[in-house]
Amino acid sequence: MPCRDSREAPIMARPRRLGGLKRISAILIASFLLGTNVHAMTAQEILEQVDKQSFSNNFRVSLTLKAFKGNKIISSHTLWLMIAKARHGNVNYFLDFQEPKESNGLRFLFLEQAGQEPTAYMYLPATGKTMALAVDDPAADVGGTGLTTEDLQAFFSKAQPEKTVREEPEDGRECYVIKIPIPQSKGERLLWVSKNSFLVLKDQQLDAQGNILRSYNVTKFFKTLLGKEFPWEEEITVPAKGVRITVRQDSAVFGIEIPDEVTDPEKFGTFRWKGWTH
Repeated sequence: MPCRDSREAPIMARPRRLGGLKRISAILIASFLLGTNVHAMTAQEILEQVDKQSFSNNFRVSLTLKAFKGNKIISSHTLWLMIAKARHGNVNYFLDFQEPKESNGLRFLFLEQAGQEPTAYMYLPATGKTMALAVDDPAADVGGTGLTTEDLQAFFSKAQPEKTVREEPEDGRECYVIKIPIPQSKGERLLWVSKNSFLVLKDQQLDAQGNILRSYNVTKFFKTLLGKEFPWEEEITVPAKGVRITVRQDSAVFGIEIPDEVTDPEKFGTFRWKGWTH
């Protein structure tokens, strides 16, 4: 015996109610559509979500960086990177070089300060001294890796106006595309931010004529034990120099406590964080 939808009898028995349901449905659909338009995310809100998703917790990662010119490796480094979430939502970066041997012990510290320009420091193990670095040159190389201060400080400077350009897929993932003008060069940066996880999947720096100066792409991902997705391997290309840099995360630990000495300009160079216990 064929089954009958249990909703069939009451709908047939009460035709007036059906008309009421139609009106209610129309109102709900209209409200949903209007609400969607009203609450469409702005570029600033999207970047705030990027910051929240990527830097909501302290973490430590071991990185392997290789720079290529053509198929030839021109440099290879391994280092530790720590991200420390500070007060007022500021993000601080600490880098501790392990290899090659001549770079062992070289350290960098980048500090974000509310309402101020970020500051940077380098510790040289050969001299045992710490020196302040200028961060106004975004193309400055970091430790001979091929990475620049701009690569490490992608979310430091948020003063430039941002706007959402469009929405489009990137490597099979739906993304917001955000434009950030660069007044100094009259160029711009384009960010592809995944809509489901708010990760930056692609970052291009363009000159005033629209030529690509530098490009960053996530090529592989991994998932944490909590199911959150993060970049595992990235690639940075500099077309004018014919240079390609690969960045691989060999290990990562999230939600850790980072000692204050790691972000102290007077102590970060010599502090033995590997043996630190709290």
